[in-house]
Amino acid sequence: MNPAIRAVDDGIELDVQVVPRASVTRIVGSHGDRLKIQLAAPPVDGAANEALVELLARTLDRPRSAVTVVQGATGKRKRLRIAGVALTDAMLRLGLSGLLGVVASGCQPAIQEVDVDVVVPEDADELEAANNASMVLEPDGATYTAEADGLDFELSVQLDPDDELRTLALYLARDESLLAWGRTAAFTFGAAGAGIAVFLGEPGALSTFPLLLDLPDDAVLAAAAPGRGVVMLSSTGATSYMDGFTLETTEADPLTDPPPADDGVLVGDAAGGVMRVAWASGLRVHRFDPGDDAWIDVEHTGAASVGDRPGAAWAVDGDAKVLSLFGGGTKLDVVAIDLVVRDDDTLRAGVVDGLQLDAPRAGASALWSTREDSDDAEDVVLFGSDDAGRSAIYLVRAAAALGPAGKWSDGRCVQLDRGRDGDAVRVLCGGGLRDATPSGDALVVTLGADGSAAIEERAALLDPPMASPRWFVDDVAVYAQGEGVLLPLERESLAAGDPRAALRARGGQLVPLEGGATLVVGGSDPSGAPTTRIQVFTPDVPPS
Repeated sequence: MNPAIRAVDDGIELDVQVVPRASVTRIVGSHGDRLKIQLAAPPVDGAANEALVELLARTLDRPRSAVTVVQGATGKRKRLRIAGVALTDAMLRLGLSGLLGVVASGCQPAIQEVDVDVVVPEDADELEAANNASMVLEPDGATYTAEADGLDFELSVQLDPDDELRTLALYLARDESLLAWGRTAAFTFGAAGAGIAVFLGEPGALSTFPLLLDLPDDAVLAAAAPGRGVVMLSSTGATSYMDGFTLETTEADPLTDPPPADDGVLVGDAAGGVMRVAWASGLRVHRFDPGDDAWIDVEHTGAASVGDRPGAAWAVDGDAKVLSLFGGGTKLDVVAIDLVVRDDDTLRAGVVDGLQLDAPRAGASALWSTREDSDDAEDVVLFGSDDAGRSAIYLVRAAAALGPAGKWSDGRCVQLDRGRDGDAVRVLCGGGLRDATPSGDALVVTLGADGSAAIEERAALLDPPMASPRWFVDDVAVYAQGEGVLLPLERESLAAGDPRAALRARGGQLVPLEGGATLVVGGSDPSGAPTTRIQVFTPDVPPS
């Protein structure tokens, strides 16, 4: 049983440790023998206690009058009593049920322990059906299992202390039916002293992360800082940082005088930071380093060759070292912008020789398709055009235009195949605005290893039509997300499965986590209101 919570007459007692003046109000998870809770309210005139009571009442579905602070009213360590709630239900709703532990003991005199917080979705009622839990530690490959009563289980493992880089995967099931799973970021015993967290999500589905964003608009930009976490930036410059190991979110120093939200992107760089790059009215670059908790302006050489490129498509290479821009404005060329700051604290940007587009293609999207057995890109697929006389697809390296002509914007592409052993690579492009109308149409581009290219149109593949689609892919299916639904499509035939409800309708950012899940941040819901919740896509697991 978790030491932070216990049953009492007509309810429960709960020991918490609060962090006031945080960037968000949320339940973080187990912290020693207490439940850690972040509060945006300050510890002034009872504001923090009021926020704490409100959060617990809402989480446990109880009236505010049922929640009482019985100890620690003026301190950070508090004891509360909540009437009218069962212990098991409270543990589920507060994420206090699952206990994981990794201990390195061996022959060393000191024992190294890694606390693993289990973070569950906001609505985790279906997990109450779980009766077994499994933990897999890689690369060790050993599996540890235990009985579970919903989220009430305990798993631990002892290892010799070392500097091995490991991940921990947790699976929660009902008999042989997998209900939820997740994987931590890669960690070592020495670097994980502050603990790590694993988010349990339904496989092949979107789950809602237990965090309310305190960012003011639906134009939030987000990107992964490789190996460190996720940076979120609002149109006003407000900045939040989610630690990739603990999944805790903190407020960071804002970006002053940010570019307009619809100008450019926020992208991760190879050095573990993120860069805010804008190009509609000349090249501007700012960099945020989570370790320094601050933004800096980055000088760049070659800006004159970039010029103004409103509406340019963009793509980042697999090593997060180069950001490429394609067309935009009146330009037909391709620009490469280094994402690695040089020794003189500058970036290099310039036009790529030998690459020209057939049109500026403002409003297009770009996908860097690859082959699994090659470090080189197969080609860059541009999807869309603001010119009614242009084909929908342009292959940048092959200098080939394919597909139907017409205005098509805001669609997205996803790669369907890995291109193993000389097999063709298929790219699926669809959704967006076709002749200014939300579209469910899609195109399948087939790129042969011999340089050949073919295209097939799939009318009304997406139901409902999606004006602003986002794509996920796993070993089982591809998934189109937009208009408040998640639509699975079988990888080979593209046969559609049953759509599932989702929060985001349009806009928003997809950000990969180190453990393999993907965050959906920002955008608007079907009513047009900003989505202040984060959803998490957890990949499906192929049948064994």
